[in-house]
Amino acid sequence: MLEVYFKEPRLYLDVFSRKIARILIWISYIILAALTFVFLFLLSGSPRFWWAGVFLALFLANLLFRFNWADRSLAEIGKVSRAKKVRANLAFYLRPSAYNLVEDAFSRASIVGGDFDLWLLKNLLGCRDAKESFERLELSWPEFSQKLETYIQGSLSERPSPKTLLAKIEKLVLNAYQEAVLAKESFIEPRNILVALFKTDSGNLIKLFNLFNLLSDDLRDVLVFGRYRRSFAFLKRLPAALGGFVRRPFYVRRREVNRAWTSRPTPTLDKFALDLTESARSEKVGFLIGHKEEYERLLNILSRPVKPAVLLVGEPGVGKETIVSHLAYQITKDRIFSALFDKRLVSLQISSLVAKANPEEISGRLKQIIDEIVQAGNIILFIPDIDNLVKTSGEFFLSASDILLPAIEAGSFPIIGATYPREFQQFIEPRTDLAAAFEIIRVEEVSEAEAVRILAYDALILENQFRVKIKFMAIKQAVALAHRYLRAKPLPSSAEEVLKEALAGVKNQGKKILEAKDVMAAVESQTKIPVQQAGPEETAKLLNLEELIHRRLINQAEAVKAVSRALREYRSGLSRRGGPIAAFLFVGPTGVGKTELSKILTQLQFGSPESMIRFDMSEYQEKQSIARLIGAPDGKISGSLTEAVSQKPYSLILLDEFEKTHPDIVNLFLQVFDEGRLTDNLGRLVDFKNTIIIATSNAHSEFIKTEIEQGRIMESIAEELKKKLTDYFKPELINRFSAVIVFRSLNLEEIVAIAKLQLNDLAKILRETHGIDLQFEEEAVRKIAELGYDPVFGARPLRQVISDNLRGVLAEKILRKEISRGNTLKLKSEGEKFEFRITN
Repeated sequence: MLEVYFKEPRLYLDVFSRKIARILIWISYIILAALTFVFLFLLSGSPRFWWAGVFLALFLANLLFRFNWADRSLAEIGKVSRAKKVRANLAFYLRPSAYNLVEDAFSRASIVGGDFDLWLLKNLLGCRDAKESFERLELSWPEFSQKLETYIQGSLSERPSPKTLLAKIEKLVLNAYQEAVLAKESFIEPRNILVALFKTDSGNLIKLFNLFNLLSDDLRDVLVFGRYRRSFAFLKRLPAALGGFVRRPFYVRRREVNRAWTSRPTPTLDKFALDLTESARSEKVGFLIGHKEEYERLLNILSRPVKPAVLLVGEPGVGKETIVSHLAYQITKDRIFSALFDKRLVSLQISSLVAKANPEEISGRLKQIIDEIVQAGNIILFIPDIDNLVKTSGEFFLSASDILLPAIEAGSFPIIGATYPREFQQFIEPRTDLAAAFEIIRVEEVSEAEAVRILAYDALILENQFRVKIKFMAIKQAVALAHRYLRAKPLPSSAEEVLKEALAGVKNQGKKILEAKDVMAAVESQTKIPVQQAGPEETAKLLNLEELIHRRLINQAEAVKAVSRALREYRSGLSRRGGPIAAFLFVGPTGVGKTELSKILTQLQFGSPESMIRFDMSEYQEKQSIARLIGAPDGKISGSLTEAVSQKPYSLILLDEFEKTHPDIVNLFLQVFDEGRLTDNLGRLVDFKNTIIIATSNAHSEFIKTEIEQGRIMESIAEELKKKLTDYFKPELINRFSAVIVFRSLNLEEIVAIAKLQLNDLAKILRETHGIDLQFEEEAVRKIAELGYDPVFGARPLRQVISDNLRGVLAEKILRKEISRGNTLKLKSEGEKFEFRITN
């Protein structure tokens, strides 16, 4: 059992005594240097003095070489910690430069007063690690330093006792030790102490970190990033081994048999396969972050004597091959279970296997490979895209799987297969015998924190490739935005693509630094989703959204206000977490603007009418219609809803006549309204968090029609209608809508206003297409409105009236050349008829 503690005798001395001790040490060094000079040069005639001078010179050279080294390395603790009981004083493992910073803060807090943690932070800010980290974190160094100084001055009234300070230092060094072990440091470094300050109980320090939104995880990652960056600073390009984080050996001896010489060569397998253990031994592959659970389960299955067969199922770029490569690397380092010791992990290249061969030849090759693997006894076979062997598109594929299956079922050798969810459902799952032969491991994407670490390492290589310095906040932003908006690909692949696209954009602009705002701009360009703070133009539009909508939509103020408020909350970052931007249920009689409001909102906020995803829910009245929305279980048919949202994550979804859909489909939308996501037929999560969902309903249309015909206005029956909605929708569904809005019926004057809007649209088309100016008399507009007015059907008949009386007539006149470019027409009404008069 290991017990660590911190006790530094020098801290128990007063300030004067510590200075005297330091002076005496330096005097002793000067004396030794002087004696060395005298013995080597002035008394060199005497062999005894000369050799004494040599030994003194070697001693001083060793002191100089180890000048800033701690007395002991943390690696020694790892070696002795297996003993029954070991006590380790961390003072021996603290780098002198780190100790000096702690001692100085201790002296200042003791003499001048003030918060020890703040004094220590001020000292640490003078270190190169801290300066580089703050720069990459996009923190204002002058502003942070100024605020820190303000906090120090405000804490000078504090007079902590030496006993309190020593207890605080011991706790701090213990936390720094944990950080050093986590970072695999040789000594406890100043950067470890800097991260350990986040675990302090200092209220001033916590307040300062919160003020600048400084997080321990971010600082820890960026310190590791800077450490590797400096390690490779002298190289023109990063080493290729393990992505550049391990130096590749100069020479690697190829091994075809194990070290015990009990295995056999595999010439046919070697011809059609890639030896991953050889690549790992050369340290070209093997770097792994995350996937701990999947890797440990893979080890356990492959190590057992019965059924050592694993099938990795995951999306492209999720890390299946990386997990397998890491296994190969661990085998070369003997960090593996005894059952897998000294194995060769070999990847079968199916493309090479089938190249220039007929089915009989391929079957022969596969049989020979299996025989060689069984005889060798030291092979773990990896088959990427194993579905290619079992596809039912030809005789070869069936025979290939039949040849392989008996060996898998017998457990003749460990085998790993890899495939994608769609291919697994289409080709492997239906083959129950083959699916049962494997243990299935679902490989999910890494967490955001793990993706940040992976991308931080990748950024070292990308900086050299693009010659652009990458701020750490740009990396973090790339991961966060990719995970939120680019769900078609998993992390870290999606985040890496975002980072590369942002780097290309910055380089094309001639910039030398990639910041978070550049990443945000790249994501906006790719997804058309506004992720940056609203600019002046968008802010003005959001603040006046009601007015802009009402230019195209007459009345329905409650609905307009609700959708406008939802968009303002979303763009200011205050919308609720977990669900879509908003989900509305629009109910009311037909022809009153439910669909029209959706169209106007799509045009104003989402950029174009194409950003609307529209479904006529009357077409989804059967239970099996679910497959049309989320995809067929066999994977052959993609879901129209899930695919559309994956392609256009920032959009408006309109569900027309929602009351007519099947109850099971309604239940499907319960999850969407509540959590903002939906699982498709392949098990992928589709994100709805950047959508507005509007469901329209004509529920109880007969009730509405009857009440209106009896003279009641819509406002008077709105509350009664809301209560009646439970006849169509479950209460839990109604409660999940952001708002249930009843659209009121339109009167004649409002129909007149709508008629003007539609006539203006017609005039605009005529002017832009044919260069003809169309004007209307007020009497003609009112007549059109009267003909198109129906208390029950609202403005729905109006469009047909305009088409019958105006569009058709104008079309005939244009074709007959009765009107031409440059003409000005005025629409007049005479009784029930309309007349176009040319006024120029």
